[in-house]
Amino acid sequence: MQVISNIDYFILIQIIIIFLAGGIVKGLIGVGLPTVTLTFLSFIFDIKESISIILLPIIITNLYQMINGKYLKQIINDTKVFQISALIFIFPGFYFLLILNSNTILIILALILIYNSILGLIKYEIKFKNFKSNYYQLSVGGMTGIVTGITGIYTMPFIFLIQSLKYKKNKTIQLMGLTFFIFSSAQFLLFSLNDLISARVLILSSVACVPILFGVYLGTILREKISETLFKLLFNIMLIVMGFLLIIKTIF
Repeated sequence: MQVISNIDYFILIQIIIIFLAGGIVKGLIGVGLPTVTLTFLSFIFDIKESISIILLPIIITNLYQMINGKYLKQIINDTKVFQISALIFIFPGFYFLLILNSNTILIILALILIYNSILGLIKYEIKFKNFKSNYYQLSVGGMTGIVTGITGIYTMPFIFLIQSLKYKKNKTIQLMGLTFFIFSSAQFLLFSLNDLISARVLILSSVACVPILFGVYLGTILREKISETLFKLLFNIMLIVMGFLLIIKTIF
């Protein structure tokens, strides 16, 4: 009860709004929940605490996304080397998270946001013909695991594997559900073992689950009314702006 009474209600309102926005984005395009919520939370909390807050909602939403489909077995067969290598390399990535200054992590996060969004704006896709080779999946998985461990962003360079696989929409969404569930679960374990998951964080994370579910519901409705192309354009522009704002925040 003491922990609950110490939580600022203005902070709770901000968290509800942020995770509602993240849920809407996820409902619209199937991705973007960690990116949106982590970026906005970084203006309120330390980046390490921001990552710890988003983990529980990501685990819950992506568990549903992972099991809600008929392609799970095939996806595992196609990407098992990537998944295993990414999972392993999250551990050294997390070590860098522990030792790096928070401002350094913010700059890395901002650069990833800007780079990823520019690729989205120019519609540049990097595809590899040998995407099923163990060497390729090991390389992409290792780099993705390190980036995930440091920043809590799961899509770089995982996006290159997604583009190479050329899955249909529903299969791609299930692939992301599986991958993000594995990543966030590993992070939650590491954060817990290193005392970075406090009672306060668990309360804020639990509160965040409600607006996320409502946001995802709204997003699926808006998907039928808003052009996905226009939304992705605005979404990528927003992330570029947010990336530059994070860099400015670290400087000043």
